Amino acid sequence: MKYFTTIFGFFLIIFCCFSFGSAPQAKAKSTTLLNSKELHSKFPKQMELVAYERHLGEKVVFHENPLFEQKIISGTLPRLEDRLPLEPLVVIPNDTIGNYGGTLRGLSLSYESGTSEILSWRQANFVRFSDDNRTIVPNVAKSWKWNNDYSEITFNLRKGHLWSDGATFTADDVLFYLNDIILNKEVHKQTPAPWNDFGSRVEKIDETTVKFIFKKPYTSLLFYLGGNGSYYDPFAPKHFLAQYHINYNLNADKEAKDNGFENWAARFHIYWNRWKDGVVNNASGLDVPTLESHILKEAPTPKGRIFIANPYYFKIDTAGNQLPYINFHHERFLKKKLWAREIIEGRIDQKSQNMPLDIYPLLKANLKKGNYSLQLPITGLGPVIFFNKTHKDPVKKKIYADAKFNYAASLAINRSEINQKLFLNLCKPQQALPQNIPFATDKDKHFMAQYDPEKANNFLDDIGLKRGPDGYRLSPDGKPFTIVWDYSLQFLWSHELPKLIVGYWNALGLRVDLKEVSSNEARAKQLANTNDISNEVFSPFEPSLFASPNTFMPPYGTSNPVTGIAWWQWKNSNGKLGEEPPLWVKNLWEIGETFVSLVPGSDWYNALGKKIIQINLENLSVIGTLAEVPLITVVSNKLGNVPQWKINSYYYGYAYPYRVDQWFFKQGLFK
Repeated sequence: MKYFTTIFGFFLIIFCCFSFGSAPQAKAKSTTLLNSKELHSKFPKQMELVAYERHLGEKVVFHENPLFEQKIISGTLPRLEDRLPLEPLVVIPNDTIGNYGGTLRGLSLSYESGTSEILSWRQANFVRFSDDNRTIVPNVAKSWKWNNDYSEITFNLRKGHLWSDGATFTADDVLFYLNDIILNKEVHKQTPAPWNDFGSRVEKIDETTVKFIFKKPYTSLLFYLGGNGSYYDPFAPKHFLAQYHINYNLNADKEAKDNGFENWAARFHIYWNRWKDGVVNNASGLDVPTLESHILKEAPTPKGRIFIANPYYFKIDTAGNQLPYINFHHERFLKKKLWAREIIEGRIDQKSQNMPLDIYPLLKANLKKGNYSLQLPITGLGPVIFFNKTHKDPVKKKIYADAKFNYAASLAINRSEINQKLFLNLCKPQQALPQNIPFATDKDKHFMAQYDPEKANNFLDDIGLKRGPDGYRLSPDGKPFTIVWDYSLQFLWSHELPKLIVGYWNALGLRVDLKEVSSNEARAKQLANTNDISNEVFSPFEPSLFASPNTFMPPYGTSNPVTGIAWWQWKNSNGKLGEEPPLWVKNLWEIGETFVSLVPGSDWYNALGKKIIQINLENLSVIGTLAEVPLITVVSNKLGNVPQWKINSYYYGYAYPYRVDQWFFKQGLFK
């Protein structure tokens, strides 16, 4: 019996085996977390079928969702016994065996804007975090085993696991993902992170066993796959996608051009997207198989999307019922200013992503009317500000690259006032540092974070930004200096926050042109390197820093590069594109490559982590506002088996640790 224990700062991640002792046989229908003292599981709140049946002393009888009854009768859908894997995952429900039926209703802003939460309702990656936000547990992968130096990991898949179209999910789908998609230069000119950093390759051992091999230890892989990497499955349906891939269809390029695409790769991206939610943004997503709990039901519209339970989903509850319990997910796209009304009117069942904290009193006052409950789990950091240090405008690039300018912009912000006016005084004014890390001191957290406009003015004077006759600052060349801030509500909570910050900067003589844009528009300017300011979701917790240190170094993003685009281009092109970064950026990159291969809690890990903090603070590439920010989490009282969130964050996959597939609508309260 082997186990691996890692002290992860505040987190204790335990991968350990427990023996199954003799226990009285229990009826499957009564086994829940409220009644499972005799049930000893290897991982929290779930078991493999063979272990569960050993505990029961009898075979589990499988039960169908009535939703599929007519298809089974008509012969268009096989029986449940033929749809489940030979090794389904047994989920121990939180409170009770649930009821089938209903529609889980949620809100997003628009396609590719605030949709991560509803995607998290149906997530299915290799592994996930349990709801203690510290333990990695199996999911699609049945098990895994590292070699001695963590440079190789072998995953065991579930025998008989089927895609949503009934085709078998095998090791070939994992090889296809890495070899034919991720490492294919026509699909990706630059190999995406994290695979590019580790010389990654994968070997097929047999139909249900794959081995990932890295050129150096990759200790943090499981933290990536279970957290912010949960949105990027390391597998793809080869049986479906091969028809569009030049490696398997020699006519793929001609067929793509005949259908109006530039080449086969452009057409391939319609059916495959690394950001898996992008696949279901159009009608073609109806055809693409998935392992998720719900599949696209009909063509999306500008108003939203509807998903239906996947009849081939690989999990059952302890009574043998196939999950999920809830039949439909309904995602509506709606402007943020209308969200509170929809929640209060009882038309939303669960919502948290992008919720502005300042509407909490209104929601609190209408709990009875809306028939919902409110939770306030920690989501991490408040909004952050990145000035573009590689701006195409050489004058702005020089100004924004000067640490003193960033110091001034930070010292001008009255964080206490922001906390009081917009965050109900529930947060802590601090710089933007990952939380729960042992190598960040109080001094680090408050570096240049006090409100000191006099000192801020001095910094601006020092770098040659003198005031003109109208009181506003001029560039060193004597021309008017204007900061252009195109912001998206996805990253700034409310309109009031950027307005407050602009007021602070105006008092320093900094003229700011403020405009709201969509998330896509903001990201397009970031990629074009023409924006002055970026705002993005920022890595707030130690596991996400460990798994993806690039979230705290240029380009400061996981799914999208945020700032320092020209440096990022230089790095990815081996110096052929973009511009060479300063030494501090190169140092961060070098540290990051080593950091992910270390053992959390070790002296070297803490020393390098502190160095990452120090370099970022010295250059203040990220200007923070608040820390320990709670996220309003709305949960309908009609739902059962919903736990208390400890953390609700993109970097844990929002609802992914909280097992939405075992939520249900209480009897008679279906939507």
